Amino acid sequence: MDFFSEVLQDPWKIVAAFALALLVHSLLTFIKTPKNAPPFYREQPYIPWLGSLVQFATGPREFLQRAAKAKGNCFTIQLFGQQMTFLSGSEGHQHFFRAKEKSFDIREAYAMTVITFGPGVCYDCPQSKMAQQFAFFKDGLSDARFIEYMELVQDEVATFFDQEWGDEGEADLLQSLSDLYTLTSSRCLLGEEIKKRWKSSGMAEHYLALDHSFVPILFFFPSLPNPHKNKCINARKLFTKIFQEVIDERKEKMKADSDYKPPQDFLQVLMEAKYRDGKSLTITEITGILVGILLGGQHTSNVTGTWLMSHLLKEKEWLEKVMEEQDSIFKDKEGKLHPATLSFEEVQKMPIFDQVLSETLRLHPPFFQLSRAVKEASTFGDYVIPEGHIVNISPGAAHRLPELWGENAEDFNPSHFTAEAKKEHKPYSWIPFGGGMHQCGGRKFAWNSLKVSLTWLLRNYELEFVGKGAEELPKEDYTTMVVAPTSSHTRVKYRRRKNA
Repeated sequence: MDFFSEVLQDPWKIVAAFALALLVHSLLTFIKTPKNAPPFYREQPYIPWLGSLVQFATGPREFLQRAAKAKGNCFTIQLFGQQMTFLSGSEGHQHFFRAKEKSFDIREAYAMTVITFGPGVCYDCPQSKMAQQFAFFKDGLSDARFIEYMELVQDEVATFFDQEWGDEGEADLLQSLSDLYTLTSSRCLLGEEIKKRWKSSGMAEHYLALDHSFVPILFFFPSLPNPHKNKCINARKLFTKIFQEVIDERKEKMKADSDYKPPQDFLQVLMEAKYRDGKSLTITEITGILVGILLGGQHTSNVTGTWLMSHLLKEKEWLEKVMEEQDSIFKDKEGKLHPATLSFEEVQKMPIFDQVLSETLRLHPPFFQLSRAVKEASTFGDYVIPEGHIVNISPGAAHRLPELWGENAEDFNPSHFTAEAKKEHKPYSWIPFGGGMHQCGGRKFAWNSLKVSLTWLLRNYELEFVGKGAEELPKEDYTTMVVAPTSSHTRVKYRRRKNA
């Protein structure tokens, strides 16, 4: 019998081996940590190797705010044996976003996404290729593109609520917006052909496997078996097959008819895109990018939309201001508050709603933290962030720091975003879309899509939360990558407005 077999048969030897491993890990960490490393923060209970898991899992925002108050805008905590350094405040955010890729590597930090997006896409390719792929995002999701999508989005919104809600009833707003934004994204980004196949082909069902594949523990251990791996592989195979069919159909139509104009959706953008070396994207890359943009757009939009409505329906003063603004915009449309369609220019003339949306994203940024792997030691102030750490910023915690947003930083106050107030904002104080070279390429599409859909909903329905949502704001659900409101607080009662 070998040594390891003996250990496994004796519980006390297992405990001793585990304790020895913890001791060795602690010694190695201590030896490798420079004297001028960021200060270490811990609270009780503190568990060796697991570190501050209890506090981070149960109240991450409050925990990081306590750490920043105690240690300043640069500190380190431990989670699952990993040294996690957090930067906060205007200077900390600037350092994070302005660092070169060779120092702070986004690809290693998000290595677990390869299960969802597939190989050779986004964070699973060289930095130069990743940058070119992100440039395709920006091209396909620009304001100019959204102008072309305006009518499609509004048509999807009106059709969805007419079919799914009707004139009055109750519904889970979070789920309804999730279903809605899946439809608007699939039609504008994937194309009408994909939307028609969405349910009948099995894509809707397989999409759920991709949706559930972001398991938080894999952030720390990307090599662990992902329980959704096989489902993701099968889902990508189906998506690849359907995308290839549509691409072939469009190419055949272009060959057969010189007057044929393909839809100007994001799929077409990727079909026509070229890397700097002149090569076209492979079908695997097209599939991965489309899956990424669909997941990102749907999740962040339905979560942000629900948070916005949760605040707005409780803040009657701001609800009245928003509705007055809608009245003023549409007073020339035959006296109706419910026009069938809006122009892109009209959607831009909603400063009050912009303030409400900005404040919602301040209090509830979709992603609680953004991370990079430290590949080269980096100096920040008096500290050196060592190689091997994971460096992070937390929009979820920083957006409520008094040093950035005043003593009432926890309160919902859209006046933070008046034209005058914005002049006083510190650099990188508002970062719901990230910043620097990796700032969200779909932010303009998401912004306009939210404005179009949510103002349509407010113009056409009277809404009120019921159950727990009527009594209090939802809690944050930190069990998923995008911080959603707790579903127990998102049920609404609705009634179609007269003449709508």
